[in-house]
Amino acid sequence: MLTTFIFYLSLSFSLILVILVAHKIFNPKLQTLMTLNEYQTSAATTIQSYNSQNEIGSHLGFLGLAGESGTVLTTLKKYIRDGDGFGNFHEKLKEELGDVLWYVALIATQNNIKLGDIAVSNLAKTKDRFLEQNLIDIPRFDINYPEKFPDSFTINFTQQQTPNGLSQVKMVWEKGDGQQVTIGDPLTDNAKEPNNYRFHDVFHLGHVAYLGWSPVMRDLMDLKRKSNHTTWDTEDKGRPQVAEEAITLIVYNYAKGNKMLQASDRIDTELLNSIKQLVVDLEVSSVSSFQWEKAILGSYKVFHKLLENKGGKVMVSPKDRRLDYLGI
Repeated sequence: MLTTFIFYLSLSFSLILVILVAHKIFNPKLQTLMTLNEYQTSAATTIQSYNSQNEIGSHLGFLGLAGESGTVLTTLKKYIRDGDGFGNFHEKLKEELGDVLWYVALIATQNNIKLGDIAVSNLAKTKDRFLEQNLIDIPRFDINYPEKFPDSFTINFTQQQTPNGLSQVKMVWEKGDGQQVTIGDPLTDNAKEPNNYRFHDVFHLGHVAYLGWSPVMRDLMDLKRKSNHTTWDTEDKGRPQVAEEAITLIVYNYAKGNKMLQASDRIDTELLNSIKQLVVDLEVSSVSSFQWEKAILGSYKVFHKLLENKGGKVMVSPKDRRLDYLGI
């Protein structure tokens, strides 16, 4: 019974989504389709005048929207209670959703917003967040520069103890010619209590692998794009590096409150929005929230492998959009 209801509810909302995508609403009187903006104009002719003050009256639409949204839930309650005995469920649901739509149009009209614009903005936001996209579709930001990340390379993480008893991690770039290059300085947790942040450079490598972007790794690997002064100045210097370090830190703090993402297949939208704000005007701003989510979750899987084995080798492939733990 509940499964049937969810099916019909999903179907109804799917119909609304189709309406939004097409920007069309069926007009039974004219037997034609009307745009959302046309519906809004027609709905405006039915707006009532109120005895209350104008300022208070302008708030009634918000209250009406809350009330009508409640009636949608009441429809759910009745269906759960009565099951197939609630024979006009679909018609009732359509009616209540129509009332919700009318109040949405009212609020939009009172605030000089077009329903069509709302539909466009909403779909852009939801597609950015939920539209499944292949990470391989992200363009290589450095494809036309001589200072390009290698298509694939291996980084070896080794953990040692300092004389004062702290655990520290060193990164070594193992090049194909047998050359080994130490990258950056060895890292400790830089914390009063051990928190494993000493392995956090794997997140920067994840940015390279999954997004083709990391001003921090460009600096450490001596791959700043100095061949183009504008790119070097705006994408590879201090501000982008600070932004990336901020991203790794806020995600890490978020992960600490969510079992270090070991059981997660989703990232909170609020966090992804914060990340998008940090990279405004940078080349990586073209990456969607969905792609950021995949990059974060994939990087944390390798992070946990490093912790489990107290180090090891990591293969980074911006060409194939892969980050793989290879073992000790």
